[in-house]
Amino acid sequence: MSSSKITRVSRIQGTLLGLAWGDVFGCPVEGWRSGQIRETYGHYESLPDEYDFQLLSLRGKKVLKKIRPLGLHSDDTQQAMALLACCMGEGGWSLQKWSTYLVEGMRTGAWRGYGRNFTAAVHKLKKGSVPEQAGSESAGMGAAMRIAPLGGLYADESESLAQVVMESCLVTHGDIRAGSLAYAVAWTAAAFVRGEDVEQIIAQLPDAVEAVEREWLEGRADWTIERGAGHLVSETIRKAFEKKLNSAQDIQQCVHRLAKPHLAKGFVKAHPNQGFVLLGGLHGLLMAILGGDDPQRILGQIVRLGYDTDTVAAICGGILGARFGSEWIPVSRFLDRERIEVYAEAIVSGDAPEEMEVFMEKEAAWSKREDDFQAELLRTYL
Repeated sequence: MSSSKITRVSRIQGTLLGLAWGDVFGCPVEGWRSGQIRETYGHYESLPDEYDFQLLSLRGKKVLKKIRPLGLHSDDTQQAMALLACCMGEGGWSLQKWSTYLVEGMRTGAWRGYGRNFTAAVHKLKKGSVPEQAGSESAGMGAAMRIAPLGGLYADESESLAQVVMESCLVTHGDIRAGSLAYAVAWTAAAFVRGEDVEQIIAQLPDAVEAVEREWLEGRADWTIERGAGHLVSETIRKAFEKKLNSAQDIQQCVHRLAKPHLAKGFVKAHPNQGFVLLGGLHGLLMAILGGDDPQRILGQIVRLGYDTDTVAAICGGILGARFGSEWIPVSRFLDRERIEVYAEAIVSGDAPEEMEVFMEKEAAWSKREDDFQAELLRTYL
């Protein structure tokens, strides 16, 4: 794919559209193992045209109750859209306003598919904790999944990019590793939007992440976050770039090797699609930069591995959209296509796509539709 023909507008829009496509593409097999994916779909390389519910029902209640309507985005895209709306709304970025989005999303039933760390942080905010002290002690990739579109919005505003990425992430995931990996994702998306190439990113990214880590390790004492890991994320990215990684398998093995010494006690298997930032987060980042020139093939290689398929593919997809533009993305498969495209266009114009109340109303309706869909499946097939 020739980068010289890709417009800046297409790259900016691609930061959200690519994220949403990675999310939607990975959703049908979220939490599955690679063998289950092969047994059900064969070589999973595109979103199915329809579900085989009789076959899926054989996998039991655990699978059926998590199936989403084909093409419906999960919390990965939800949170990316909410963060964009927060940044582009009246007054621009506000930590308090973002906290209000998080709490209102829970109160109105808008959020769906969220994890326990996100839940714990939002509950702290709801009970009156200040945002600087609400983040869960998590080095998970749940903040990185929503962050690539900020690279489109703040591509030429390095200070704003660093501030918004780190503050928005650490509200929910209060660990320097979670913020640093998210910043690496957003910084890379911004660099591709500006037209920088892979070689330039390899040369600059570790230093860019290290600089942001230093700011938060040496300052920002008003934030209660875990800082014990120090410069681990920038050091790990630097080590990854020192290796010659020629294939998806090389990248997977590199991620496994680099992450394994830093796994929490009790972490059994260092799978490259698990939720730790040095596993799924690093995997998505490296695949987007080093995985080749065919974005859909790259996403397929990620999703066919199983585990947290939608989130790793969302992280990777947002960067791939910045790198290759939006033309390759099958937006016709999004159930909420028109609205997601409005958000993608808004990143270019800078105009708020919708008010917070409207966002909550529409996402709550999609969440109810998902709940009803899953309830009907359980009634019909179990």
